[in-house]
Amino acid sequence: MLSRAGFEVDCCSDPLSFVEASIKKAPACILLDVVLPEVSGLDILGELCSKGCRAPVLMISGESNVATAVQALKNGATDFIEKPFRGSELVSRVTAALDAPRQKATRAIFHFPSRPPLTLREQDVLAELIGGQSTKEIATRLCLSPRTVESYRANIIRKVGARNPADLVRLAIIALRR
Repeated sequence: MLSRAGFEVDCCSDPLSFVEASIKKAPACILLDVVLPEVSGLDILGELCSKGCRAPVLMISGESNVATAVQALKNGATDFIEKPFRGSELVSRVTAALDAPRQKATRAIFHFPSRPPLTLREQDVLAELIGGQSTKEIATRLCLSPRTVESYRANIIRKVGARNPADLVRLAIIALRR
């Protein structure tokens, strides 16, 4: 269905090697089933997020319930599609997932002169901090643990040379105005 719609499609039948292959290939979008041999698709989703995969992930399942769909979305899935589905529905949802990042192209770019550059993930965390999000909210939105968010925040404060989180936000707002 997706190939006929003009998408380049790669398939992987081994869920355990899928995460590493996805990180190396950096796909534009991932279609991931919840029910897989040896491991849950939700576990694979968690691995993708923890390794910094930035591709939108669409979860699919024929054995789903509301709790599974909610868990997938909370863990970072872009969309959840129940089987059976029509080919045209799949194509339109993949297209929407691919268009979403383009719509977010106004992403904040932080530049702190004479300081080490922030990684993309650090920039994501900083943007959330500026938006007033709590550590727990940031963790949920970015598919991270709260402890990891705290670690990123500490690294950002160190890299930027801020004295505390409030000073960090002030410096980040100044950096955005440049």
